[in-house]
Amino acid sequence: MSKRGTYAVRISGLGEGDHEFSFELDRQFFESFEHPEIENGNVRAEVSLEKKPGVFSLHFTLSGEVEVLCDRCLEGFMTDISTNQSIFVKMGEDPGEIEDDVLMIHRDDHEIEVGQLMYEFIILALPYTKIHPEEGESTCDPEMLKRLDAHSLKETEEEDKSDPRWDALKGIIE
Repeated sequence: MSKRGTYAVRISGLGEGDHEFSFELDRQFFESFEHPEIENGNVRAEVSLEKKPGVFSLHFTLSGEVEVLCDRCLEGFMTDISTNQSIFVKMGEDPGEIEDDVLMIHRDDHEIEVGQLMYEFIILALPYTKIHPEEGESTCDPEMLKRLDAHSLKETEEEDKSDPRWDALKGIIE
């Protein structure tokens, strides 16, 4: 994980038990990632660190809104996100990801970089299809909808176009 510093949870000097951290994730946060899927947003991140000997558990609560591109009209819009995620961190000699939810940091590390984790959790919280919310009528770009409609294949045209190579096989089914 890269060291962004601003989005790090300091672990040295903390006693055992629970510790709370808060982060405000804005345009600057999202632009710090190479090839970002999200370039703007306003997300509040609450991170709870539970420290035990040799292992840490991090619990993330992320809520807010992020700007995404509409899958239909390609215009940006704000969508709400909310997610709760947990990850475990162990100390050892070989830093890296052990499993999907278990990381290994070096014994000499004094902080855990959580910026990349928060970004990935936000990406995972996005809806599968990102389309402008419909408030009675579609709020998509009307010009783009006209262009899409002009290029869409009408159902009747699909039915009329029959491939003669398959006509003989249709008789078998009927």
